[in-house]
Amino acid sequence: MTPLLSLSTPAGTGISLLPLDAGFGAEVLGLDLAVPIAAPVLEVLHDALIEHGVLLLRGQSAMPEALARGLASLEAPLLGQALHQAAPALPLSVGAPADLPPPDRVGTPFWHTDRSYAAQPALACLMRAEAPAGGIAFADQRCAWASLPPVLRDRLGQLRALHASPLDPTARAEHPLVRRHPVTGEPVLYANPAFTTRILNLTAAESRHLLDTLFTAATAESLIWRHDWQSGDVLIWDNRRVLHTASAGPALESLRIEGDQPTGAAGLDMPWVMAG
Repeated sequence: MTPLLSLSTPAGTGISLLPLDAGFGAEVLGLDLAVPIAAPVLEVLHDALIEHGVLLLRGQSAMPEALARGLASLEAPLLGQALHQAAPALPLSVGAPADLPPPDRVGTPFWHTDRSYAAQPALACLMRAEAPAGGIAFADQRCAWASLPPVLRDRLGQLRALHASPLDPTARAEHPLVRRHPVTGEPVLYANPAFTTRILNLTAAESRHLLDTLFTAATAESLIWRHDWQSGDVLIWDNRRVLHTASAGPALESLRIEGDQPTGAAGLDMPWVMAG
């Protein structure tokens, strides 16, 4: 397969990006995350994450905390350029527990966006497998939004939804159903079956019907890439663009880069209320 991108760093280390088989995502070749990452390579990795949504690196000997901190440092000034907010602080949560399903959802795919029930959901996530650890799947929400009929896309731009944690009743936040990616400005469908519970300003029946439609579009098989964890695998994903299934266990380590507050396609300043 022809690499999407091949480059040489000033230190003479070449890396390549190979496309994954789902129309998004890329595998990074030729990079050892245990070695300090040169600034030009870090910038290429950040650009690749923004462009492709998910990055896979195989055969890594340790959790790449330095890479996570480097990605966060590149994000801060980019987010600060957004007109709707100042540059946020981006602390790194090390070893943060993954968002796991409640007992009655164990065994289901549990599609979600990490911490969408928070006012500032996670920006990006990294996981490493110490040993084979089952599977994980990703769904591209930029393509999910594009797959919707134009009339529905226009309607969603005016709507917001409630996100709530099934494990913590105090963890709740309201977000637009269409999110503008803070770096690219592209629209992304922002609703997930695990945490999005209600569309505001609609009756309960209307909300349920529309959410079912959106969840079907969000997790369409044509938008999904599936991966079976092998020893040394590292996955990095843009939590603003993709949904993923729950993946946890003693063989998996995780890092989370904290994020910013989602901004919608339409800047509406109005009170949002439950209807019906």
